[in-house]
Amino acid sequence: MQRWFVLLAAAGAVGACGGKGKNKPTSSGDASNEVTTGQFVEIDLGEEEAALEEAAGVELMRATAECGDLLKLEPSAMLGQLTDAQIRCLDEALKNAERQTVKDKISRVLLNDAWAKGDEHRWEGIARRHLETIDRSDPDMCYKFAYYLVERGPDKMDEAMKWADVALENRAVWEGDLHVKRVYALEKIKTEAAQKKWMWLESEYNKAPSEELLHAADEARNQTKTLAREWLEYAKQSGKDTTLPLQICISAAGTAEFCEEQ
Repeated sequence: MQRWFVLLAAAGAVGACGGKGKNKPTSSGDASNEVTTGQFVEIDLGEEEAALEEAAGVELMRATAECGDLLKLEPSAMLGQLTDAQIRCLDEALKNAERQTVKDKISRVLLNDAWAKGDEHRWEGIARRHLETIDRSDPDMCYKFAYYLVERGPDKMDEAMKWADVALENRAVWEGDLHVKRVYALEKIKTEAAQKKWMWLESEYNKAPSEELLHAADEARNQTKTLAREWLEYAKQSGKDTTLPLQICISAAGTAEFCEEQ
């Protein structure tokens, strides 16, 4: 539960209200109610928070009323059993919803259904919409999307690196071994994406040489060696395998010296 605190006014200001040169009278009330100047006083917003949650719940029910009970639709979505009519209805409900929390819940149901059906094209579109317009603070979803993108074509590599970076921004959510595994994997994804982009640009240049392609390929190569070295450094720090990041770093840098310097 979120707590807010308020700092009471300074003693001089309190004294000024009672008149110059006069001492503040001693309260005759319960001593437990007395407040010392400068003391933090806790304000309980539990009632207000509960009211907000209730309002969000009401909006969710209203937004999805025509589609059916969302709680009952969730198991069907997990199994990929939503009908086309239900999907269209939920899409429309998501567009019309005002609260981000409501949009989030509807979007996740649609994500689960598309993933369970193996409809990668639809899942990709929903995931991109979710992260770009609804909520990007979930590092697991960012990680999953980055992992998905890096397995696609070269035109997806910049986006894969982008969402890997967003996941890393929220890595504090992970703890222990999971934290190490996820960060290592994200550094790997970024390096792989940069390398794929570099290799693709090199092949395009070889087919039709141009200054523009040469410049782009060189930038991608530099990006690859930088990201590979960052991955290598994290691998060393975390006790993970350093073989692959070192190989890619040397391949992109052309020398082991760049990769091994501290």
